[in-house]
Amino acid sequence: MTRRRQKYRQKNFPDSSPGLFDLTDEAGESLLEAIDPEQLVLPEKLRFMSFGSGSSGNCSYIGTPSCGILVDAGCDNNRVLAELAANSIDPATIQGILLTHDHGDHVRYAYAILRRFKHMRLFATPKAMSGLLRRHSMSRRIKDYHAPIYKEFPFTIGPMTITAFETSHDGTDNAGFFIEGAGTSFVIATDTGTITARADHYIRQARHLMIEANYDAEMLRNGHYPVYLKARITSTSGHMDNADTARYLAAVTPAAGFRRIFLCHLSQDNNTPQKALGAVRHALEEAGVDIAPAAIAPAHDLRLHIAVLPRLESSPLTVLS
Repeated sequence: MTRRRQKYRQKNFPDSSPGLFDLTDEAGESLLEAIDPEQLVLPEKLRFMSFGSGSSGNCSYIGTPSCGILVDAGCDNNRVLAELAANSIDPATIQGILLTHDHGDHVRYAYAILRRFKHMRLFATPKAMSGLLRRHSMSRRIKDYHAPIYKEFPFTIGPMTITAFETSHDGTDNAGFFIEGAGTSFVIATDTGTITARADHYIRQARHLMIEANYDAEMLRNGHYPVYLKARITSTSGHMDNADTARYLAAVTPAAGFRRIFLCHLSQDNNTPQKALGAVRHALEEAGVDIAPAAIAPAHDLRLHIAVLPRLESSPLTVLS
């Protein structure tokens, strides 16, 4: 073995036994001598982080080191860029913005991002794009960045295959996303008053799940919101409460094999992270699911991890395996 390869082994595999890499063929020649360590390419992992989740603004990132995507653009673009830089994510690798629907807390900064990074595209259904233009006083030039997508028709961005599916909300042509790539799968199901049949179909296939737990029913009922707003939130085209989310997860999780669940879009006035997490943990434990004691744990801990996405801050960059 050459000195160069010996140094590579000592640096990258310091705890390995001397014979671990002494693989030989039938002629006694080393099988690894012909391999240049610098040519070895480790498989990329899918990574996820949220920049904010709630009525004040929604935006998240999912991708590999070589290719990524933003989901919605409702958080301040300068803060998003600062968080990307802090996590060594190059905006040049981000191919665009996936749009769940056209409400302001999901689209407010879309044009600012697209105008700055002209290689990016806005991946949205034609109806959602029309709703965005109709609802908001945003530059019509955003149409130049539109890349039409259609529900139930998979499309590819780098190593990721993405399928949009129907959700139930009072935006325009609301969508969730099933994302497959880098050996795993991820579902985004936010801003939905109920779990639709198509959402259920994809959620059951996911390894990782971002799902809404918007409000605590008692807090909303006793809160200061006007009656019409309470009715909107509790409708099947509004938002899901903690109990609904907990019941659904308890029904599907034992057979689904989730690795991580991210609870998203918590109401500032009608929910708390403790209430959302407590409701979901209790329901899952009653269903016999083994849950890790902390949201962040070593990669070898195969128990289910549950985390609440912060409303106004960024979550850690999490590797999805």
